[in-house]
Amino acid sequence: MIGLIALKLIFGLIGLLLVVRLLGKKSLSDITPFDLIYTLVLGGILEESIYDPKINIGHLLVGIILWGSLIYFIEKVVQKNEKINRWLKGEPSVLIKDGVLNLKEINRNKIEMEQLRQLARQNQCFSLQNAKHIVLENAGQISLAVQSEEDKVLSVMLIDQGHLQEEVLKTHQLSTSWLKASLQQHGFKNISELVYVEWSEENGLYIVTNDDVIEKIYRIDG
Repeated sequence: MIGLIALKLIFGLIGLLLVVRLLGKKSLSDITPFDLIYTLVLGGILEESIYDPKINIGHLLVGIILWGSLIYFIEKVVQKNEKINRWLKGEPSVLIKDGVLNLKEINRNKIEMEQLRQLARQNQCFSLQNAKHIVLENAGQISLAVQSEEDKVLSVMLIDQGHLQEEVLKTHQLSTSWLKASLQQHGFKNISELVYVEWSEENGLYIVTNDDVIEKIYRIDG
């Protein structure tokens, strides 16, 4: 029994490595959601076969070969058809272009402003005002270009899609009345018309209204 399990592990591992190499995935950064699904299925085939005595090494190899061949065929079809490629593997999404928020892509990818700010901070951009371009790549990473490499000012979000962030205001000893008065000085009386507002001591308020955003899908690859 132990010997059979060991053989299954050895042959299974060899089969998995051959399939992954055949499909050309060199690193985790190459993996798209589609790739992750078929990789998990391959691992599941190996896992289920190890402790089931009814499944011999031949069954295991046939399962891996059939699944690998199916994925290889799909990969070849995807390479020749851009529409199928975009449907299966997705495409880069331009979340900010030339410093302007792209609400269509932000909402289509179900990204909240908090998440967008977090992704920006992970790439050394601490204010959306300083973001020139932000692109969400197929595998979930972002590519980011900033307006100024010298701007490392940490901003806080005060309004998100027309909603006051009261806990943030309290944390920084800012009052709702101060914010409303400051917004009125900039000509904004209705908070609900504001898509995004951030603040920092150095730069003050950065205000984005419904008129300041774009809603467009930009194709930058293929």
